[in-house]
Amino acid sequence: MVSVTERVRFSETDMMGNAHHANHIRWFECARCEYMRAAGVDLFELMDEGILFPIKNVNCEYIDNIYYDDEIVIEARLVKLSRAQMVYAYRILRKRDGRLMAEGTTQNVFTHKDTGKVARIGDGPYLRLKAMYETDQQEM
Repeated sequence: MVSVTERVRFSETDMMGNAHHANHIRWFECARCEYMRAAGVDLFELMDEGILFPIKNVNCEYIDNIYYDDEIVIEARLVKLSRAQMVYAYRILRKRDGRLMAEGTTQNVFTHKDTGKVARIGDGPYLRLKAMYETDQQEM
């Protein structure tokens, strides 16, 4: 699992003073990118190899309001992995009290840059992600 800490910016709130719901998806992305970095997978290298990783599905359950200046912790864990896709689970916690604010999932598929068709990632990035995934599974 990887954790990222963020402080909610004023520009991320709506007219009701809550963090706008679209930010949760962006925060998921921040944690997902950090997870891949921690696994040793360079997203630019994948793109240079002609592999993209678009989101196919995203889900978020909004449990409690997040407000301006709240410090939040976004946790990401890889819960499913193959050479063609990866599925992450996320939790957003309020840092000061550990309260669960939101949780969700994303599914990324690997595609060929030129055709958009499903691709299979090579041994290098796959084995690095798999090693971290297996560590996550043992910690559950």
